[in-house]
Amino acid sequence: MSQNFDNSLNSDESSVTFRGPANWFSFTVPSSLQLEQTEAFIEIKPVAAATSAVPPSTAFAEDLQSTKKATQADWTLTLYSAWVDAGEPQTRASSFNAASLFPKVISSAGGQPLDLPGVCKTWAGTSREAAAGPWWKKLLAKRSTYEWRLWVVEYCDIIIVASLQSKAGSILNQATVKACAEVLNSILFAEDLAKPPILFRQEVIEIARTHFPLLTTVPVGSFGIEVSGSEVNLSNFYRSYIQSPKRIKEIVLPGLVTIVRLQELSPEQLMPSLDEVVDRVMPMLYPESEGESTMKDFVGIKWVGGLTVMFVLDEDDSYRFVHKSMLEKWDINAEQLQHLAMKNLQLFADDNPLEVSLVGSDNDAQMLVPVNPSPYNSVRLLGEQLHGRLRQVLGAELVVGVPNRDFFVAVSLNHPELIAQIQERVVQDYQAMHHPLTSRLLVISADGVSEYCES
Repeated sequence: MSQNFDNSLNSDESSVTFRGPANWFSFTVPSSLQLEQTEAFIEIKPVAAATSAVPPSTAFAEDLQSTKKATQADWTLTLYSAWVDAGEPQTRASSFNAASLFPKVISSAGGQPLDLPGVCKTWAGTSREAAAGPWWKKLLAKRSTYEWRLWVVEYCDIIIVASLQSKAGSILNQATVKACAEVLNSILFAEDLAKPPILFRQEVIEIARTHFPLLTTVPVGSFGIEVSGSEVNLSNFYRSYIQSPKRIKEIVLPGLVTIVRLQELSPEQLMPSLDEVVDRVMPMLYPESEGESTMKDFVGIKWVGGLTVMFVLDEDDSYRFVHKSMLEKWDINAEQLQHLAMKNLQLFADDNPLEVSLVGSDNDAQMLVPVNPSPYNSVRLLGEQLHGRLRQVLGAELVVGVPNRDFFVAVSLNHPELIAQIQERVVQDYQAMHHPLTSRLLVISADGVSEYCES
């Protein structure tokens, strides 16, 4: 994820709020800075910078080195956070110190601690660049120095390691150090800390074993469980869980109950005739990347923007995907199934008109979003009738963001200044919302739907 803003460091400038991994904390970043986030690391640097300056050794530093590009920023502030595991020494505060993160230390001293809850240790110092190449080149190399700051914060079960480093041959000015300290001091920890995925999966397994002791529940794949032969990917459960960690049973148990109920169905119920379900077949958008792995046994048709059209049987309070073997029993192909599903979607749309919120005026509409979430909100974008209505309101061409199943946002191309803002928000929602679809933007025009490409 990347944010680009204007290049000033005024204290009264606008700022943007970001969230750390698993919603453990939030913090604000001045709009003069650029933020890039991966699964474990957050990097903040001046807008003009194309890359980061990072500590040159240790496993932590080696991971950071992999994100380097051709040129360095004048400075880079890097945040790393982890759940502290007693069995993994690398997650403890003692694993992070100046000598390990900034080799060839020339000077080091304690620094001003942050104004945060928990335990905070701070260091300030200077190190010399590590020489590269054969040993004889290392002897002759003239190595530059760089300046750094290091903060290690321990709060409840998590640790945050923040390092500020100048590029080689430069120093850190006080304005930079102050601005970065203000970013760190803006950290607000969540009231309830969500467990990391590996511990979350173990807790889900315990819930399943407690409520269904006669069934065998074991971990499977990178982030799934198997309940007596039925595999479940936990990604969507986890996205909901990190929003409200105390509600883990409320989030997980209904899904487990649905799985158990499906296992209790007879073969006739699992493989109903087409006449029994003809009015309950509905289309459903799904990420293409997940469809190729977890959904490979179900019927799907590739669409645009990294999305696949899957098909489900609506069960009122839940739904289940149409298995490829059902097509054989029904003696139809995927295209015929799609035609049937689209017909049902139109009937659903007629009975459930889409209520929207419009930004702008009747003569100058800028943006449109559905008012109420629904499992069938985003999939409505498959229908040409909705295309016509959107184009009538927002103009002949419009950009659409589809971050998750229940929500979409449509923006008029007559207001290009909104598109960059919407793209940023779509990326954030895609990473945080349950049932994520795509972080890409789509274009609706007279030619249909295509992927948006910046000109």
